[in-house]
Amino acid sequence: MAQTATKKTRKKAVDTEMEKALRADFERTLAQALEAVAPAESECTKKTGEGFAARLRAMEADALRARLRLQYQPWVVASAVVATALIQQVAELAVGPWACAAGTGALIAGTLALVRSRRKGWWREAGEWLRAHPLRMVLVGSAAWCWLTASLLTGFDAPHALATSGLAAFVALSAHWWRIHRIGYPTEQVPALEAAVAEAEDADHIAAAWNENLAADGKPLAGTSLADYERTKHGHQWTVVLRPGGGGLAELRSKQTAISTAIDVDAPMISLERHPSGRPTRAVLRVTLDSPVVDGVPVTHNEHGPVVAEQPLWDAKTGDITLGPYADGVGVKTWKVYRPNSLYGGYIFGDTGSGKSELLNLIALGLLASGNTAYWYLDGQEGASSPLVGANADWDCSESPAKARQALEAACAVMKMRQMQNKAAQAKGFTPSKDRPGLVLIIDESHLVLTDYVRDKKAGGFASMTNAALAELIGRTGRKVGVALICASQDTTLKAFGNSGPLRSSLLRGNGVVMFSTNRISAGILPNFSANPAELPDNGGYAYSLETTDASGAKHSRAATFRAAYQEDFRTDLARYPTQTLEEDSATVIDMYQSDAYKRRHEITAEAKASASAAEIAALKRGDVDIDDFLFGDGPAPAPAAPTASAAFDVPALKLVPSLADLVAVEADDDEDLLDTSGLTPVQAAVFEAVRDGITRTSDIPERIGRSRRAVYNAKDVLIERGLIVDTDRGQLGLAPPRAA
Repeated sequence: MAQTATKKTRKKAVDTEMEKALRADFERTLAQALEAVAPAESECTKKTGEGFAARLRAMEADALRARLRLQYQPWVVASAVVATALIQQVAELAVGPWACAAGTGALIAGTLALVRSRRKGWWREAGEWLRAHPLRMVLVGSAAWCWLTASLLTGFDAPHALATSGLAAFVALSAHWWRIHRIGYPTEQVPALEAAVAEAEDADHIAAAWNENLAADGKPLAGTSLADYERTKHGHQWTVVLRPGGGGLAELRSKQTAISTAIDVDAPMISLERHPSGRPTRAVLRVTLDSPVVDGVPVTHNEHGPVVAEQPLWDAKTGDITLGPYADGVGVKTWKVYRPNSLYGGYIFGDTGSGKSELLNLIALGLLASGNTAYWYLDGQEGASSPLVGANADWDCSESPAKARQALEAACAVMKMRQMQNKAAQAKGFTPSKDRPGLVLIIDESHLVLTDYVRDKKAGGFASMTNAALAELIGRTGRKVGVALICASQDTTLKAFGNSGPLRSSLLRGNGVVMFSTNRISAGILPNFSANPAELPDNGGYAYSLETTDASGAKHSRAATFRAAYQEDFRTDLARYPTQTLEEDSATVIDMYQSDAYKRRHEITAEAKASASAAEIAALKRGDVDIDDFLFGDGPAPAPAAPTASAAFDVPALKLVPSLADLVAVEADDDEDLLDTSGLTPVQAAVFEAVRDGITRTSDIPERIGRSRRAVYNAKDVLIERGLIVDTDRGQLGLAPPRAA
């Protein structure tokens, strides 16, 4: 019995301490919320400097006299009436009582008319009150005149009756004024205060739900807790204290669905980030209440060009394109283009209607706005996916698979030329300029472009390589010579990357975006991504930002929901910027290799291409074109009746120049990590990271990552089979050497 009593006492003490902690947290939350809705300074009292006048205005704004201004205004009026009565008594000696009464009436009427006309300033509320009803001015004026006339006729011989009647009239007339101008918070602040209390209660509910549904024994995140609450501009923020020896932030993110149901908040409105302290047992939880992206993110303009979320679309200082704000209102998502000595590409995944094409329009606009980047457009749907991107490209290679192939080989030729230029100048990498711009290949529906097609197996060089191999070569080695790929697809399997793990690794090292999709299985194949894209709003532009790394291994993006900027028609903005072309040396090597293909790239207009397509349809209807050629061929064949239009699809001969026979022998960058770590389980990923961090003894890894020895040894065997790690000695592990290009 004594032991039971002790347990009950301990439990009561724990409950008391928890109640105190929750009460303190609620009071702190309410204080922050009240501070957030504090009344804004009026224009007339706003500080405009740090001098004496500014300090005086600040003191005046907080003075009791200013705060009670509306309450004592009726007393000011009453005092003015009494003062007028005294002046009237003196004036009576000179002009007579009725002349004074007439003059007083005119004074009252003029004063009321002046006050009634006030729409700003000290008496603006009184003016609004008089204008609200026509009888108020008549009633106030009549009462004042009658009392003044009575004081004139009685001559203050009956002071008690005069004071009583005046006080009664004053209270009767002022009662309505005081009722609508109460002491305390102004009426317009009441909804804000009510919202602040509701937000404080909401934060308290989330904290309690976390403790009950997630942190308790046997729950998904047992042993965790929330601390350091802050009210952000658009929601709540806590520090999540994680369980020592657990899976850290990776485990926390893998439980996002459980967190969503536990605290009853939609998953896209929850973001989980690294803690600023860098401690692995700490993370940041943000819950968004009123997202700034709900009503869309427009592209605006200033004197310097397009603006997104108050940031320039193209930021020359950082080398980034601004895509849009994060849903929690903390920062903006950017697309990394340039870093010192490097040009980066990336990958965009999303279903039809997710906003993928509009995002490509935005990126294309940013590339044009940079003034030092040329881009080519390759489309697996022959230009139908993003026609605006193709129309403003330096080279639109989207009208046929043969054109797309031509662009891939031309880009590899540019890489070789620039590599030779770097060697001649002893340059370590690529720095863009108008005279030597970066080159970006935008490949839409990449799963239809990056195939195993080979142009000529016997020719050697680029002709004997598949489309996918050419893209892999660009992805692996193009960064330091200013050539990059941006791929977009509805697929995240290796098919979207030409079945090349190294290509996927190199693209996601630059940028990664996951938009709305019902294909969660496909999205789950992406490395370091565990969210469900089907939970994103399907009204366009919403996306998850993959947390990607640059060549140094540094993280450069938040794993959070953002919304890309949008406008009804990008045509006007895209037309504002001239198309950037390649420098003379790169253009020359393409024309030597492909029979002046780059020089002739604009000979055929968009109207001619459209005419050729119409002619092909007509030829099919007449029976002049075989159905298989129409459906599966490379495009319209030359037609004698329309030689100019048919030339739009005439692909120049792709010939090998003997002096460029070694173009394919492009060295892979030494600092590129091309190991494909996609599809690993949490245990396997943890073991791989431990080996990467220098933990080489297998027996030391279980304690390091908090997993059982059996699980670690099983994961080790899988990693060795996949070629990610090697067993260098008995019980000693090491990273596998990178795959040669």
